[in-house]
Amino acid sequence: MISLRLIPALLACSVFSETFSTTTASLADCLSNARVPASLPGSSNYKTLSLPYNLRLQYMPAAIVLPTTPQHVSSAVLCAASSKIRVQAKSGGHSYASYSSGGQNGSMVISLESFQTVAVDSKGVAQVGGGARLGNIATGIYNQSKRALPHGVCPGVGIGGHATHGGYWYSSRRWGLTLDTIVALDVVLANGSFIHATSTSYTDIYWALRGAADSIGIITTFYFQTQPAPTSVVNWVYEIPMANPNVAANAFSHIQSFSLNASVIDDKTGLGVTPSPSSFHISGTYHGDEATFRSKIAPEFLRTLPTPSSTTIKTLPWLDSLADMWGSPLPQPLSGYNNHDNFYAKSILVPESTPLTPSALLNFFTYIATNGSATTGWFSELNLLGGPSSRVNNPQGPPSAYSARNSLWVVQNYATVPAAASANGITKPTIDFVKGLNDALGMGYGGYPNYVDPELSPSQAHGVYFSPSVYERLRGIKRTVDPQGVFWNPQAVGT
Repeated sequence: MISLRLIPALLACSVFSETFSTTTASLADCLSNARVPASLPGSSNYKTLSLPYNLRLQYMPAAIVLPTTPQHVSSAVLCAASSKIRVQAKSGGHSYASYSSGGQNGSMVISLESFQTVAVDSKGVAQVGGGARLGNIATGIYNQSKRALPHGVCPGVGIGGHATHGGYWYSSRRWGLTLDTIVALDVVLANGSFIHATSTSYTDIYWALRGAADSIGIITTFYFQTQPAPTSVVNWVYEIPMANPNVAANAFSHIQSFSLNASVIDDKTGLGVTPSPSSFHISGTYHGDEATFRSKIAPEFLRTLPTPSSTTIKTLPWLDSLADMWGSPLPQPLSGYNNHDNFYAKSILVPESTPLTPSALLNFFTYIATNGSATTGWFSELNLLGGPSSRVNNPQGPPSAYSARNSLWVVQNYATVPAAASANGITKPTIDFVKGLNDALGMGYGGYPNYVDPELSPSQAHGVYFSPSVYERLRGIKRTVDPQGVFWNPQAVGT
């Protein structure tokens, strides 16, 4: 375990010095001398490479480093530190707040696009490059070994931020978060050193990376413990009309009771609810046989709900199940990824100890019925994390800096604008609508770190995404491994 003592001189100054400059001349010289591939302002590919996934938040990095080796990453970090430039890694680039673009003008972005390895060993441990995307990871792992990981729903998302801030979808109730499957990490630290962090080596760093890697180091390679993929999965969808907010609130109360009923549901079932002003779109998976789902799970789930307007239940092989849920092909380009959105989102983690109350649900669905039709391009989704046998709340393996181990629901409220209007961005009324969705469910909840909200102040973000004890431990580790605050974004540990 590393020491958390600080050099006394460091105590006299801020860990995050405001003297970090946006001047790129010394940085460019250092990168050139170290033979580190990079795109600088004025380079022919700079405009394309600097374009973030969320077009609402665009920044101009001092340099976009394009490493092909861990040594390139190390040299780039040292160049940034010597030039007093802050650094952020970019895996897939899907940061909701564009923190993978630095979160400000003048940072160094280290793109891990060349780190695409997906290889599974004889023990079922998958070695995955820090720039690999989820669709390619799922396909590569299954095709090599007929094994799988729990991870998110969008095939273009990169593994870096996803795995180090959580990583969930329906299979997470059975297998845990993506983060929970990390058994080792190859990391470049702020001093340029290389380490291999595990539960027995560099244990504090291993703990911190699984929850706050953006503040601690750059992961060039992940090592995940995979699971045998199911032979088949039952994918199911119900479209259910909701006549009014009272009907919707009563319906969700039943779904919530179902989700806590150990006599019916276990870790084989995952589900999510997407409400609109007049209906629920409910989807899920069942890691069992279709006959059991139809005879045991579905009847109790549908009991007391309005009659579905449409029903889809089908048994699919593992990869087909993923593609069906994602609604797009799994394989993603290894370079030149060019998907973008223009959006604002917020999240809520609802504790299992205090589920959503009837009054909160009525308030929420009344807000949707009253305001939802006047706002376009939005969705709200409530996905089940907890409930009986959930491995999200009862993870197997070493502890991590991911704090929310008592969650029943993760709620995402999201609004986007169509491409034709993206130049104007999200309007304030739309942002206020999204905030209103959150507020309608009640105040004081935590949030999901992968749905990072740039509207939060640093102290608000630290309180929303970490427990007080976890955050204080992270601050101590940050002071030790990155005393100059090289790895930084507006909500980084220590800001």
